[in-house]
Amino acid sequence: MTNRAVELLSNYIKLDTTNPPGNEYLGAEFFSRILESQGILFKTYQSKPGRASIRAVIKGSGQQKPLIMLHHMDVVPAKGDEWSFDPFGGEVIHGYICGRGALDTKSLGIMQLLALLEIKKRGIKLRRDLIFLATADEESGGDCGVEFLLREYPDDFQAELILNEGGYLIKDDKSNSLVAMISPGEKGPCWLKLSRKGMPGHGSTPHSQNCLEKMTKAVNRLLNYEVPLEVTPIAAEYFKKLAQSWDVLKPYADDGREGTLLKILADNGLLAVPQISAMLRNTISLNMLKSGDRVNVIPSYAEALIDTRLLPGQDLKQWLQLIKNQLADDEIQIETVLGNEGNASDMYTESYNMIEKALLYYYPGAVVAPYLMTGTTDSRFFREKNMPAYGLCPVEVPPDDLKSIHGIDERLSVDSLIKGIEVYTEIIRRLCV
Repeated sequence: MTNRAVELLSNYIKLDTTNPPGNEYLGAEFFSRILESQGILFKTYQSKPGRASIRAVIKGSGQQKPLIMLHHMDVVPAKGDEWSFDPFGGEVIHGYICGRGALDTKSLGIMQLLALLEIKKRGIKLRRDLIFLATADEESGGDCGVEFLLREYPDDFQAELILNEGGYLIKDDKSNSLVAMISPGEKGPCWLKLSRKGMPGHGSTPHSQNCLEKMTKAVNRLLNYEVPLEVTPIAAEYFKKLAQSWDVLKPYADDGREGTLLKILADNGLLAVPQISAMLRNTISLNMLKSGDRVNVIPSYAEALIDTRLLPGQDLKQWLQLIKNQLADDEIQIETVLGNEGNASDMYTESYNMIEKALLYYYPGAVVAPYLMTGTTDSRFFREKNMPAYGLCPVEVPPDDLKSIHGIDERLSVDSLIKGIEVYTEIIRRLCV
């Protein structure tokens, strides 16, 4: 199993599915060869030339609706000169499989594939169809991937449960205990393009209608806005679970009051931790600012691109109105590039409990906690169709290695991959038998 799993992930990483342009057909061909050799039924879907997704299925008795194992084949760009190894080399270095996608999410795809193959090899009788789904375009919004599939082929993707990317297992620095995270929900992306026109001129004679100056002042007003804190049900349960190993959270575990939790987090400096802060408020991040061509020319146009993220339960229209009010400049045009509200599935279900029990079986003493994804995944498309989705990647990842997701020197240890395959296969068995 070890050699095969490492070889599969290494070869998968070698396929350059950087989005843009995607070229996910490379991944679809990779999986189709394996599936065909094992006699597993599959179907490919092409949304645009080179943009392919693939679905494979092991049939069950039909007592329950299908379970979909979902991951995306595309990856974000990687600048090779910034990495200490070839981001598309798939090398094994000091016990780590290295390259773009090692964590996000090609390792998950290999775990799902090998779980599917193991179920077939054992001849396990399933009470539902088990679907393997590898998709295109997650990193750019899903237009050519899951959104396309659910729109054009809805009957192929009806399920009782979707298991997708999400929580990892992380060693907690404060207590040295292992925290296993399951993601029943995520924040909604609201990407905004702000644009403003102004009067051009010579840089030697400044005037009051400089659009770049107007834009920066307005954006600074927005960035200086203190977004209110809010404890969502997922965050509330997350910190209650964490209280099992964090003594500092015991007062919150005892009374369960939102005010108690926020005071503890503030008093201990935890609200300054970006990951914790983002779980408890809508966020605003200025990531691109464009204007001007020459240092001695006052520009006639300025543009800012802002990434904002909404907690589940927030109203998108109200948020856009708040943005407009904080900018306080009617000359700024606001265009919604991508607008989705936060979303969540019920975490008090039999399926969630079965996943939790499987994790505790393999990691006794771990804290299993629901986690609100601050990023965006394809789960939102299924939740919009009233299909529950949980995010889970049962591999142990050091906190520093998590920074490599969308970053530099992405990698996963061989030991984590092998145990993750075993855990994932058991989770699928419990959910389908």
